[in-house]
Amino acid sequence: MAPLPLFPLPLSSNGPPIGYGWEGRDMSALSTTTAFNTGIDQRDIFLGERRCIVCGERGNIVLQHCHIIMDSEPEIWSDLKARGWIPSQAKALPRHEPRDGLLMCRNHHAWFDAYAFFIRFIPDMQKFVFVNYSNHSALAAFHGKAVALDIKDRYAPFPSLFIIHEMRVRGFNPFQPTDPDIDGASWQDWVYSDRVLDNSSGSLKRDNPPNDERTNDNSLSTQSQLQFKPTMTSAGRTSSGGRRMVLNEDVIADILTATRASPSWKACQVEGTSWTGTAEDNIQKYFRVVGGQER
Repeated sequence: MAPLPLFPLPLSSNGPPIGYGWEGRDMSALSTTTAFNTGIDQRDIFLGERRCIVCGERGNIVLQHCHIIMDSEPEIWSDLKARGWIPSQAKALPRHEPRDGLLMCRNHHAWFDAYAFFIRFIPDMQKFVFVNYSNHSALAAFHGKAVALDIKDRYAPFPSLFIIHEMRVRGFNPFQPTDPDIDGASWQDWVYSDRVLDNSSGSLKRDNPPNDERTNDNSLSTQSQLQFKPTMTSAGRTSSGGRRMVLNEDVIADILTATRASPSWKACQVEGTSWTGTAEDNIQKYFRVVGGQER
């Protein structure tokens, strides 16, 4: 499909509201697994390399695309649209929507699909936190720390989808505490040791480092790893933060509110809206979308 022409909108000189820009509009025409794979591979990249969002493992051989809502569950996907948990403009099937996907190594993909851990978006921290709900020793080092996802990314996973996965994890581990304790303020250890975090902005570094940094990367990386001491935690031990991972109506309502306010939700609305009408029709449609009247 040829790119749609831009049309003038009677907005202020500051442009459209945050999250409703037209960058990346070419992805809106893709309704196949190409959109899913491309969106994830553009998002889950750090210092120019695709990496597991949990452990930071890199390399095409070990990395896999993971679904939050399974590809075999289109009826659940449709129900979430009807309930307003995801935008009505989201792609027709979960296998087509990059906001239903994660990049993980084989091990963490397997653990995720086996319901050994869940990921919870915490609105006041603006982070996606790993919770080792099965209390498995192999996952203890990752418990209570944020995985490498940024809610500000236009293809960030919908936080609401993780609620469905969390409910299943809890069901598969019925004898674990219902309110595990986490810290939640820290990123996964590799984000610090590999210098993926931009301390000035608090964002994750996506692009290749400058040539001068790459030239000295080995020595600096070795030095940072010597200075950095990983923090070991487990689901059954009290963490320094003391935050309880309860799941109730209030928590779900807060996550849904954050989901609908995210740049990812807004970008999905614009991508999934047809602009085949007249300029005047498109202007009215645009204002209905940005005004929240279309979901």
